[in-house]
Amino acid sequence: MSVSVRPLLLAAFFTTLLPVAALSQTAKLASLTGAISLKRGAAPSASLQINDPIRVGDELITGENSEAVIQTGSGGTVRIYPDSHVVFNGGTGDLRDLLHLFLGSIKVHIEKISGRPNPNKLTTPTTVIAVRGTTFSVFVDEADITLVAVDEGLVGVSNINLAGDEVIIGAGQRTFVRRGFRPALAQRFAGNSERADASPGRALGRERAMAVQARSDPPGKALGRPAGVPPSNPPFSAPGLRRRPGPPR
Repeated sequence: MSVSVRPLLLAAFFTTLLPVAALSQTAKLASLTGAISLKRGAAPSASLQINDPIRVGDELITGENSEAVIQTGSGGTVRIYPDSHVVFNGGTGDLRDLLHLFLGSIKVHIEKISGRPNPNKLTTPTTVIAVRGTTFSVFVDEADITLVAVDEGLVGVSNINLAGDEVIIGAGQRTFVRRGFRPALAQRFAGNSERADASPGRALGRERAMAVQARSDPPGKALGRPAGVPPSNPPFSAPGLRRRPGPPR
């Protein structure tokens, strides 16, 4: 390898690291009520303080009656409610792998960039959530049932093992995913998304749900269940989460 080529390769290598480095330097704990613990690599757990940085791979766990807000490098926020366990990823590429919610509940606001979509991805033990600039909440209970509810924008929800079978939900809508099932059809809820686990719901109906789905489906994509894919969860009038972590009611 020539001497002139080597610096170019090194520059390209370090450029690929910049998005992760930027996230780890700029994401921070913006507000806190109660206590939140941090697990970073092999280091012992420690308490986070206001303005402490959040780095790639950090595990955050809120205690009972505790609530924290993380400000991301792109100007978005992640509100972590009591009894929740989150891992921040901050991956690179076209779709930033923002975080993984193991248990509990969060509310996420993702800013658009100069009015354009800002693709991000979140995961839970059962679900992949794809967003492009929106406000929504996610709940995970002790049975790994995931509930996703949207305040603003559109969110794509799929089973983590059936990533191509996506349900699109919009403002005022929610869906839930159980292990081994595709997401339930969208259902309306009342109030803000962080209360959607306790809000009585109303089914959209098949025609309305398919119309919402079609708004984000690529041309030519068939609606309905692909062959060989497990059926969706049955319609629900309440999420039925065994555990309801989140904001005090």
